[in-house]
Amino acid sequence: MNIYALDYETYYDKTCSIRTLGALGYFSHPDFDCYMVSVVGDNGFKFVGHPDKFDWGMLADSVVLSHNASFDQTLYKYGVTKEWWPEVDYAAWHCTADLAAYCGLPRNLAGASESALGIAPDKSTRSAMMGKRWETMEQDFKKEVEDYALIDSELCLKLWEELHDSWPQQEQNISRMNREVMHNGIPIDLELLAEYQSTIKQRLFDAESCIPWIGEKPTLSRKAFNEQCRSLGITPPTSLAKTDVAAQEWIKKHGEKYKWIQAVSEWRRINSLMKKLQAIENATMPDGRYYGNIMYWGAHTGRFSGGGGNLNLQNLPRKEMFGVDLRKLIKAPEGKRLIVADLAQIEVRTLLWLAKDTRMLKNVAESDDIYETFAREMGLWTKDKNIPLKSDPDLRAKVKAVVLGAGFGAGSKAFSAAYGIPESEANTLLAVYKNSLPKVSALWRTIRSNINGCFFEGHTAEYAEELPLRSIRYGKMTKINSPSHGYSNIHAILMRNSRRTPVRMWHGLVTENLAQGLARDVFADIMLRLDEKGHKILFHVHDEVIIETDEEVAADHIEDVINVMRTPPAWIPDIPLDAEGSILTHYEK
Repeated sequence: MNIYALDYETYYDKTCSIRTLGALGYFSHPDFDCYMVSVVGDNGFKFVGHPDKFDWGMLADSVVLSHNASFDQTLYKYGVTKEWWPEVDYAAWHCTADLAAYCGLPRNLAGASESALGIAPDKSTRSAMMGKRWETMEQDFKKEVEDYALIDSELCLKLWEELHDSWPQQEQNISRMNREVMHNGIPIDLELLAEYQSTIKQRLFDAESCIPWIGEKPTLSRKAFNEQCRSLGITPPTSLAKTDVAAQEWIKKHGEKYKWIQAVSEWRRINSLMKKLQAIENATMPDGRYYGNIMYWGAHTGRFSGGGGNLNLQNLPRKEMFGVDLRKLIKAPEGKRLIVADLAQIEVRTLLWLAKDTRMLKNVAESDDIYETFAREMGLWTKDKNIPLKSDPDLRAKVKAVVLGAGFGAGSKAFSAAYGIPESEANTLLAVYKNSLPKVSALWRTIRSNINGCFFEGHTAEYAEELPLRSIRYGKMTKINSPSHGYSNIHAILMRNSRRTPVRMWHGLVTENLAQGLARDVFADIMLRLDEKGHKILFHVHDEVIIETDEEVAADHIEDVINVMRTPPAWIPDIPLDAEGSILTHYEK
């Protein structure tokens, strides 16, 4: 079977781009033009030219590669394909960006090529192509574009040849499934979207009317804000962030006298929300569906990420803001329903499994309330079995906080700040947790020892921890200053948001990574099984899956979904899983 790597070259400018419009919006834009495709085969075949000049039939029964297969598959299907062109199965079309990410390399082609092949391609040509149409390009530049396109396809093929043996079939299937999910699209309540936009425009207008220096083109630069403060004899704050306690106190203090200060604070949040609504509108197609992006291997642990731009599907606010609930924009079409189901406390369960705490795993499997199980284990709930912990919601909230925080080595200060518990009480709860769950404490010690044990000599070392199906790799670790400073001064370079970022290594971080990574593998296995059974997955958020189904069979389907989610993967049969779900018309949580 032949292998072909292909790459499209398309027209784009500041308004006509995938970043602003989403894939289908971009392809549907009147200015869009796909003027070139480059194809390179493992049999020596090469082609570069207009898509209409290429013999697309040769892709039938072949393996097809793209460095961003989601984009290229969508373009193939909606942007350039003729009726007689062959259907290329998702399973036969592979994404080398996903492959690079799995191997711990940058997702972008230049970064992946430089890391894996020692080749650093020049991407300046791509930048120079913005706003230029093929028919108006100079001949010399046309040749430059053709050469650039061929190089991209050649690098894509070389990446596959170099790395694909390291990519397990299970992960290839997950990559394929995730691309199918994105192409299903998310149904949007367009009437509610219009209502939200009208509401936010009014809120934006109201905020702007209170800001003295805003003219026809509103600008809220920090420079303008600081100048206005100083003109009134006020020392401006170092930040306006909602999460900055000092900043919020400053706003409260001065905002009572100067309404524009509060207006500026609100304007920033309102404007951010407006951009999210605009992103949804831009990427919602005539079929009423939003085609967003969920990135395979979007985090170092292997977890998916919500893509980027103005809207992150995996980080939709749970609370209403300024009268807007983004989650409710997702609405089942007429005659359909949404099944929203999630795994219960999956990272707590994976942590216990990693710690080999079989007794607690058994207790969790037999419990109706996992937090009550922990509360009894820690001696915080000793009442009769007929009296559930849920009868004391304050205590249950504290137990939940300590289970979710202490399990990953949180210190008393961080724990206190994160969960609003006095530090003295946090110290007590953390001590109780550690003493009651010695297997987890032993796991921390093992990881700490593993980190330190990498350094036989010198100040650098390679490090990895094993999961049932794969490793979580930390690449080269470095001891800062001197070995005498201990493991707390050890740093690793990790891929975060496709960039190499130095991260301090400690047992809590690695424990959390392992629990999250294992949870991701379990959830991905479940999604593959749901996909194999024909359930139409619209998107997913960490441990939650959203499925579209016919109204009349929704009750049967949710039962099947929950059963699948409660069934452990074959490769980890001893982990107790639980799941819950709802049948909804609008997405909510």
